[in-house]
Amino acid sequence: MTSVQIGGRVRYWRLRRGLDRKQFADRVGRSTSWLDKIETGERALLRLPMLETVAEALGVTVEALTDPAEAQRAVRSPDAAEVAAIRGALGRYGIIFGAPIPVADNPRLGDLRKQLDYVDAAFLSSNFSSIGRHLPKLIAEAQRATQLDEIDHLTATRVLVKTYRVASSTLLKLGANETAWLAADCAILAASYVQDPYCLARATRSVARAMTSLGQTAEALDALLAVARRLEPGIADAPNETAALYGMVLLAAEISAAKLGDGSRHYARGGRAARQPSLQRGVRFGDGVRHYQRQAAPRGGVRSARSRWQSAGLRTQHRGGTTRRIAAGTAIYW
Repeated sequence: MTSVQIGGRVRYWRLRRGLDRKQFADRVGRSTSWLDKIETGERALLRLPMLETVAEALGVTVEALTDPAEAQRAVRSPDAAEVAAIRGALGRYGIIFGAPIPVADNPRLGDLRKQLDYVDAAFLSSNFSSIGRHLPKLIAEAQRATQLDEIDHLTATRVLVKTYRVASSTLLKLGANETAWLAADCAILAASYVQDPYCLARATRSVARAMTSLGQTAEALDALLAVARRLEPGIADAPNETAALYGMVLLAAEISAAKLGDGSRHYARGGRAARQPSLQRGVRFGDGVRHYQRQAAPRGGVRSARSRWQSAGLRTQHRGGTTRRIAAGTAIYW
């Protein structure tokens, strides 16, 4: 790599770590003018000891700064620093109890939604660097928002629950499965606090995914069936979005049961009564069905998955673009 390219890598990782010029210069024991010359390529990083110092301060290998192939791989790959930042945000319990936070004294719900949409889009595009920079701050602000009297608590909690779910799914992608379970569990606790069945069902799906990744499929199935029973009483008159969610919970439960080796026996244990409302109402899945059929494919292919899904008493009901968008969204980290 040329000095300009190495300097560009230094600047990229400095910004990815959220360090300003002064902070980074202090870390490596140099001046900001020295850093400016390095980042623009006016001055080359030639000495190995200095390269090692810079790389250590950035939390990357020397090769990530000097080798083109390794530099590209490092940019695309999950990063331990991002996982650590998310884990740290999840551990700040004091915020939940009203402790002051530096990120925002009075977070506004509209701003939080915009940030959440940005992080959500970053997850869908596997842009882990953006997630690592923005998600920890968003977790703290969303936690704080639920404690403010001037903000609608239900709406704020739904933002917080979705933030936790994005965190859980991101951590699963990065292989931090136990921390993903922690994030999903935080979502369930938040949803339980406001007694919102819709939020609780979504959070339970995240918990089930995390538990399944850790080999606790039976417990994941129990959780899914429990939340299905919670949704069941009012499902006949529920909004389309809730009906779709109810159906996805049942479908996820049926897939979990299939993974246990005797799907019909395990699913019948708690799911027999839950099927009837879906038959009466018609569960709205849209395009999300194919996602779950692909998940079940190793046990006999898409055709077999469709057969098991239909045997549970579930059927699709296409109702235009809105329903399909809901289903497509739930298929990612729902």
